[in-house]
Amino acid sequence: MRTERLAQSGLLGLVGSVVAAAAAFAVALVVGNALGTYGTGLFFQAVGVFTIASQVLRLGTNSGIVRTVSEQHAFGRRGEAWRTILIAAVPVAVLSTLVAAVLWWSAPWLAGWLVAPGGSEQFEGYLRLMAPFIPAGAVLAVLQMSSRMLDGIVTYTAAHAIAYPIARLGAVVLAVLAIGSAYSSFAAWLWAIPVWLVVAVALLARPFVQDWRRRADALETLPVATRRFWAFSSARAVGGSLEILLEWSDVLIVAALTSPAEAGVYAIVTRTVRAGQVVDHSMRIAVTPTISRLLARGESSATRALHTSVTRAMILISWPFYLTLAIMGPAILGLFGPGFESGAAPLVILAGAMMVASSAGMLQSIILQGGHSSWQVGNKSVVLAASVAFNLLLVPVLGIMGAAVTWAVIVLLDTAIAAWQVHRRMRVGPYLRPLVPAMAVPVIVFGVGLGVARLAFGTSASALIGGVIGVGLVYAAVLWVLRRRLGIESLWREAPGLRRLVDRSMQAG
Repeated sequence: MRTERLAQSGLLGLVGSVVAAAAAFAVALVVGNALGTYGTGLFFQAVGVFTIASQVLRLGTNSGIVRTVSEQHAFGRRGEAWRTILIAAVPVAVLSTLVAAVLWWSAPWLAGWLVAPGGSEQFEGYLRLMAPFIPAGAVLAVLQMSSRMLDGIVTYTAAHAIAYPIARLGAVVLAVLAIGSAYSSFAAWLWAIPVWLVVAVALLARPFVQDWRRRADALETLPVATRRFWAFSSARAVGGSLEILLEWSDVLIVAALTSPAEAGVYAIVTRTVRAGQVVDHSMRIAVTPTISRLLARGESSATRALHTSVTRAMILISWPFYLTLAIMGPAILGLFGPGFESGAAPLVILAGAMMVASSAGMLQSIILQGGHSSWQVGNKSVVLAASVAFNLLLVPVLGIMGAAVTWAVIVLLDTAIAAWQVHRRMRVGPYLRPLVPAMAVPVIVFGVGLGVARLAFGTSASALIGGVIGVGLVYAAVLWVLRRRLGIESLWREAPGLRRLVDRSMQAG
């Protein structure tokens, strides 16, 4: 993998993540306006089941590839990455094919369990439609991260973070215009996967062959390399499975206990909030290889300094988005069509919880790259159990408001546990003092500014657009004036300049 400037890779990662999030948001807009709350509920319920299956079946290989290849490069071990990809991809392909066959066979039973009475026969068709695509989706995830590690962030961003989501959006738009049903929209969403699998193989071929030609330099035998990779990835597979279940289980529970229409509203609310995780995702893509190398070398001071800078950037970028959701929620949800405005109150709760989570930094990535995937398994097990219990208790009584309260509780619980582990056990938590100004600026500028705009002009679409543009310009000016105080310039330094960043961060802390 090429040596990359942290700021440049971070910017590229952010651009790619923004485009991907915007494309996913556009899919929700198209589906919501074309299919209504009921059709939207069916669409996202099917997307949820497929996403759970395909992401669970990648078996934790994404984090395993990042950690293993980063370690290989950190110690100058060339000619092993190609083998790491095969070690990851072959078991994923075999197991996902078997699971797809089981899903096809058990579709009638699963549909009756996942859908409220009256809709199981309809949803059975969705399950059988998605089954053949599951192996392609699982293998594609492996190849995408392999491309990131072997060919750098430029190829990854252009092909997988930008072109792929746009292609999927185009397919859904065509299906909506041509047929206009939830089933056809979901079929179009699925068909982008095998097409992009071919693209991923083509893009990975050159760096894969180049690394294979250096195979004489490999220092480990195949059995040793396989055991080391899966010792880490197997635990990560459990943790990753729990993460994806946490992300989608609430939508599936709402659909099973209420109705597809309620599930449609809640799915739009959660997808809207999760768009803010674009910042966390882009930072992980850009910085995780560096974090992994620093932890592998035992450089805790450098890790803590980098974590502080990244967390500060996450707050400055993501908090304005969450504040906009909380203050102008009715206007934002109204963009999806009639009936979705009922999710405004849950949106406030979810946005507040995500502000707290983003202020804690890259906790999950540091735990994983520090080799503590078993910690995450324990964390996610506790949080998932709490999520299911609270949802089953509150959703029948409070509907989607109960699901939103559950979301907030589990996000705060998950963040608290991981923060204690990173701060107290690993000693690489961010310095807290430099984060205070980064929190104050978006609250004062965006919070107060949009609050005044809502009081003066209401929650219409024009008030939303005008308010965001006006307050956004003021915010950009404030960031420019305070760029040194907020550490924006420091993050733009190259990785070799990290020592200077360590000194400044330690003094600030």
